[in-house]
Amino acid sequence: MDPNAPTVSRRTLRFIDGTQVAVSNLNEIMAVLHSVGKEVNKETADEIIAGLEAMGNYIPASEVTRREYRNSLLKEYEEYVESHKDE
Repeated sequence: MDPNAPTVSRRTLRFIDGTQVAVSNLNEIMAVLHSVGKEVNKETADEIIAGLEAMGNYIPASEVTRREYRNSLLKEYEEYVESHKDE
């Protein structure tokens, strides 16, 4: 194993219906957005979705599914911002 290889974080998103989906690099994406002062809103959630897709995460094209992702990601990002507000 290469000790210099980049690490990939994995996170499980939980949807309101109990569905769970693993995604890679969510923490890194949120860290970048937070570092440039992105607010917790729909547009930022859409940026997170785009970032997840760019990192190879599959997100279905269905608007209903994307809405569920957006809602879950808004909650995750809000918690991230809250936990890093003293930085």
